[in-house]
Amino acid sequence: MSSDNMLDAGDDGQGELVMPFYLVCDVSLSMRTEIVALHDGITRLWQAASMPVVDDLTRMSVITFSGEARVVVPLSRMSECKIPDFAHENSTPRYGNAFRVLAEEMAEDYAMLRRMGARVYRPCVYFLTDGEPSDRDWRQTFKQTLTAEALALRDMPSYALIVPFGFRNATERTMQGLVYPRDRSKYYHASNVTIDGALMGLLGIIKKSVLNSQESMLAGELDLDLPMPIPGSGITRGDGGSGPDD
Repeated sequence: MSSDNMLDAGDDGQGELVMPFYLVCDVSLSMRTEIVALHDGITRLWQAASMPVVDDLTRMSVITFSGEARVVVPLSRMSECKIPDFAHENSTPRYGNAFRVLAEEMAEDYAMLRRMGARVYRPCVYFLTDGEPSDRDWRQTFKQTLTAEALALRDMPSYALIVPFGFRNATERTMQGLVYPRDRSKYYHASNVTIDGALMGLLGIIKKSVLNSQESMLAGELDLDLPMPIPGSGITRGDGGSGPDD
């Protein structure tokens, strides 16, 4: 069990082990025809990952964003809640608003888990978008909210892993710039594939990542799995490029 993957081992190293996941989803106007598929895909992820044997280990939160961002599922055991209905919003995506809400939620959730005596695994954030940000200062906002230095100001001892997933108008270059930290995380990008195929393929990767990571926790290895896409799927996985720290 790598201590590098722990935010805090607990005062005595004996607390309940918890792995937080955050699914941040673009619900802007361009997603209007895929919003039902997005909801159904997240629901299937929820059902697959809420097996009793791993339910105690994993916490999941869902945040949606367009012009504004909101928490639609607070961090919780998957068995204790269901995915509420949500709709597309008539605005373009502003990444910075999603970053601010995410940073606030992660800090509050970390404090809550520590009060419960939990040993907290480094959070993993899956950032799913079909478009480019309409806020030109998104890189600066990221640096001010989600870097290790920014989260330290919120009393989180280290960073979260940010794993971007892009399709349709979300460019590969922007997804590269969202990877954090660059030497540990990856990005996924879908091209030359139908929109429905891209969305389902990306959600399938997220589901596999969550389930495989849970299995590693049960085996005592405590590793985040970022699997290779299925060959021929039109989805690529890559390393980070120029990001918020540049």
